[in-house]
Amino acid sequence: MNTKLKHFFAGVGIASLVLTLGYSLLRPVHLRWGATDKDVTRPMPGDLTGLRWTRAILIEAAPEQIWPWLVQFGQGRGGWYSYDWLENLLGFDIHTAGRILPEYQNPETGTPICMSGSFCPSQVHVVEPYQWFGWQAKDESGEPVWTFVFGLFPEGENRTRLVVRESFNPAFMPPAAVIALEIPDAVMELKMLDTLKARAEGRPASGLVTAAEIGLWLAALAVSLTAGWQFVTHPAWQRPLAIFISGLVALLLITFLFPPLWLRGLLAAALFVALTRRKK
Repeated sequence: MNTKLKHFFAGVGIASLVLTLGYSLLRPVHLRWGATDKDVTRPMPGDLTGLRWTRAILIEAAPEQIWPWLVQFGQGRGGWYSYDWLENLLGFDIHTAGRILPEYQNPETGTPICMSGSFCPSQVHVVEPYQWFGWQAKDESGEPVWTFVFGLFPEGENRTRLVVRESFNPAFMPPAAVIALEIPDAVMELKMLDTLKARAEGRPASGLVTAAEIGLWLAALAVSLTAGWQFVTHPAWQRPLAIFISGLVALLLITFLFPPLWLRGLLAAALFVALTRRKK
């Protein structure tokens, strides 16, 4: 086996190890991103007995200002406040609202919450104004299999913790299936919380922010892949290997911890400088 082929297989093995170990270390953090111990242990309406995760964000607004954005959730309504372009690649036809929609401000128990125009697996199961709003999916027998619920908890006059919990019925959703779901869910849900915070605080929607988030993620990916190629093809492989591993770690951090935009830019810039800096 020639040296390049050996480095290729070594690179694949190293990438698999870094991604697996890195995700294992980040998983306990992103499953409770922003949440306190109190948030995690607090009972919420419709909690199921299987795996669950709880995430939270502090919003500089009263519950009354946040509530209108929550109750218009859903495809064909206010959207999902996340990466519409990614959801629409799967044909969901999601369009996140940039304003409060009066026609969707009065959901009731049983109101469908749709994933796409033809797929509405969930129905609202709790509506307690300014406190709880959530929905459940049920199996053919009517047994809940998935619960998604928001809780609003005031902290002072104009500050509120927005807590979101998802929980699963273990008989319907075994741990392996839930773990597979949690990876894309983390990406979409962290963006959702950030968007809700911006909307409730009155910050205007900006496509430039989302474009920058995507661009910086792609930049880190490009640097990592370029360094990986150099590791395979260059005789001096030690430095490209270090940059390759650093790029994978940066991608994990950006993907699953939703760091501030400036920190993502700093990570991408550091990787680019390391890749392009000539060895003295």
